[in-house]
Amino acid sequence: MATANIETAPWIITAVIRPPDPNAPPMKRPPSSRTIARLHEKTEAEARNAAAASALARQLQPGLRAPADRLFAVDAGALLLRGPMGGIGSAERMVRTLEPLAAGGRHLPAVLVGAGGWHDEEALREALAGLGPKLAVLGLRICRRKAGLRMAKSKPGRAAS
Repeated sequence: MATANIETAPWIITAVIRPPDPNAPPMKRPPSSRTIARLHEKTEAEARNAAAASALARQLQPGLRAPADRLFAVDAGALLLRGPMGGIGSAERMVRTLEPLAAGGRHLPAVLVGAGGWHDEEALREALAGLGPKLAVLGLRICRRKAGLRMAKSKPGRAAS
């Protein structure tokens, strides 16, 4: 077998790779499939949250505000939560749970666990986290401190917790 000359052999392709320009901006890489999926999930979650917030805002009854001397009130008979923005319906268990907070002041979580009939503080914490968006529509939030829980005005631009 004869040796072929690399310069003249037609089946051998020679490629010259030049070094990149050091002054050129770095190459922008396309996003990975995981990044694209994460962004897609994030936009879907934002759309779901916006739809849920819109649905809660439609349930708000502006005429059922809390009394003038109170920030928050509970109407156990009508199963209503009343805040500065209006009133909204809620489950009987949540109304019973929030009754001590309507009286004002800070209350230990054990008081709210007993009032609502929850198993433990973890169950109460999960229930209050689920109630956060509804309270945000009312213009309220639950303030958690070592001294206890209390109802407070929601801060503008802050997400419901």
